[in-house]
Amino acid sequence: MQPEGSNGAGPRALVFYGGFRGRGGGAFMHALSIEKELVPIGWQVRLVSLDSLPFFLRYLPHLVERVINLLAMPLGFYYKGRITRLLFRLFIREFADFYLFEDIYLAWNVKAPALTVLHAVWSDNLQAFSITNAKVQRLVRREADAINGLEHPIATVSQRYRDYLESRHFSLSPLARRLKVIELGLDTSRFPPVPRPPDGRSMVYCGALEPRKNVAFMLEVLERVVAVDPSASLTIIGDGPDRAKLEGQAAALGLNIDFRGRLTHEQVITELQRHAIYLHTSTKESFSFALLEAKLCGLRTFALAELEVPEVFIDEGFSSFKADQWAARILAINSPPDMSRFPSFSAKRMAVRSLELAGWGS
Repeated sequence: MQPEGSNGAGPRALVFYGGFRGRGGGAFMHALSIEKELVPIGWQVRLVSLDSLPFFLRYLPHLVERVINLLAMPLGFYYKGRITRLLFRLFIREFADFYLFEDIYLAWNVKAPALTVLHAVWSDNLQAFSITNAKVQRLVRREADAINGLEHPIATVSQRYRDYLESRHFSLSPLARRLKVIELGLDTSRFPPVPRPPDGRSMVYCGALEPRKNVAFMLEVLERVVAVDPSASLTIIGDGPDRAKLEGQAAALGLNIDFRGRLTHEQVITELQRHAIYLHTSTKESFSFALLEAKLCGLRTFALAELEVPEVFIDEGFSSFKADQWAARILAINSPPDMSRFPSFSAKRMAVRSLELAGWGS
């Protein structure tokens, strides 16, 4: 039996995403996954993004971010979300039976069942900037106020990230109530049965080329591995502001790295399955779709152990970024991980749990 909305047809869901469609990233993947899972069970879903606004207003949030960051860094990131929220409230006047907000900055209180997903907070993702702790705490206080001002449930994307936020990140600006947890999921049907990965030390990374991802360290690791095993290789999928610098670093070190640039999701899966090892040198993560995809493709994953991601995502965890230690571990291991007990991280489970937590139909 299909669910029925207030107008007698399928119930309506509005999913609010604060970026442009097609730009990628965890929040956009989450929005698309929710849409794909709700439609087959009778929901009418509209994904609202900056593209949904009048053309002359679509870039206003980015302009606000830049101007305020020039004057009061890093508050521009907060007010970008607040301006986006204002524009959505002014121009998206539709009723919905369920509201899903993909960001605490753009969420507001509604009378219908609703859920806000906290993928990450900006104050925890400022690695590319030199900012004093006092200025960071100004942003933290505003983020805590935004969270405390919402009356509906707020769910973050992993147990470890929830614990980190509540016990450490917001310790000086406490949250008024506990965050919930809904781990992200993927359409697992798009991943064919996991084949045995290729033998050898064929390594791959997929993600943004930006400071937080620490890809320059990855090249240091490769240099040490190649010194022992010249057949070792590294493929980098993705693009970003650090790409030119990384290509220059690779050339200076004499490393033959395959920079693939942006690929479609299907191409990413195909490329991942060509390799045996997934390197993830990020300094911060709250969930990481990239690590999950690598696991579903049967790769052995190497990452910082203290990342706030589900523990099962990391096969080989490290306590620090020491290239010799990472290289030694890579050289010592030449077997795929045991995937027989890997839990389900399906998009369907994620969507059902989101509806339940919001209280839809209760």
